[in-house]
Amino acid sequence: MNDLNEFQKAFMETLAIIQETCVQTALSKNGNQSIEEKHYDITSDIIVRIMEFFDGHDNSKIGRLNIICEKTEESLKDNPLIELHDIVCNYLKGTE
Repeated sequence: MNDLNEFQKAFMETLAIIQETCVQTALSKNGNQSIEEKHYDITSDIIVRIMEFFDGHDNSKIGRLNIICEKTEESLKDNPLIELHDIVCNYLKGTE
């Protein structure tokens, strides 16, 4: 993909790192979880890490991202001000 700009490349590379890290973490865990529990754990881990990425709490060079609804022009993180990675845990299974 040579047509991507530097921001786009960094964004996609960060998502790939999140995926790799979450899969390797899940593979390294030994436990007596059901397959359903394992799926919830890995998907919630990935979602939380993506939200951390958007919040700027990761090691990428990108920094904080702002998600804007094109229809309403509202920011996902404002009014009230929230940290996505904290709030999303209230909605996901596997984040206990």
